[in-house]
Amino acid sequence: MVSAMWEPPVAAALGTDWRQLSAQAGLDERELRRACRRRRYARGEVIFHEGDPAGPLHFVEVGHVAIRLTTVLGDVSIIDVLQPGDSFGERVLIHGDGDRTATAVAVDKVETLTLDAAGFERLGAGRPETTRFLLLVLSERLRATNQQLLEARYVTADERLYRCLCRLGEQFGAMHDGAIPLTQTDIASMTGVTRSTANRLLRQAERDGLIVTGRGRVEIVDADALRRRAGLPAIGSR
Repeated sequence: MVSAMWEPPVAAALGTDWRQLSAQAGLDERELRRACRRRRYARGEVIFHEGDPAGPLHFVEVGHVAIRLTTVLGDVSIIDVLQPGDSFGERVLIHGDGDRTATAVAVDKVETLTLDAAGFERLGAGRPETTRFLLLVLSERLRATNQQLLEARYVTADERLYRCLCRLGEQFGAMHDGAIPLTQTDIASMTGVTRSTANRLLRQAERDGLIVTGRGRVEIVDADALRRRAGLPAIGSR
């Protein structure tokens, strides 16, 4: 069975954070930080809207960012949640113009470092390591997208939902204490299942003592059992 053989990462959306990527590229992180501008966002604040003119690349330092898309039917769906170490909004550094292709919203208090096109040009003047850094960022984004496509094709709906809960639990530090501050509708859209399917699977997990659901939140009660339900190894065996 394919899903038993293939295991996607359960940690950050990009797998390797931008600080590690800068080191791999030979780019001094201190120089990169000096070229950036720090921005802060309150919980629920929109960082940018889908369709806005392309702006700077964001490096997440603090908090979590929800990436949302509008479907052809006009519904708004979360496709990913980013955490510290992730980056988003690199289009302007590649094309120089265009529009934002998604909406980014602060799930909690968020701080990002932003790098605009002018800052990138100053940083990269005559320095191939800057270009290598951007290529590594794009490569990680492509890798993450490919993994999502594989999961959507080869992993069953129930395993996808439980794996989504595991990843979110790790992102929000909720595998043993705390909660995932997302609605069941958000979890359904991230998993790629209908709201009714998500509700059914979440209710079953709650009856089995794996989670507790509340208004706009999910608490993980038994992390190891949830990982087994997701087809993942127990935390201590990784």
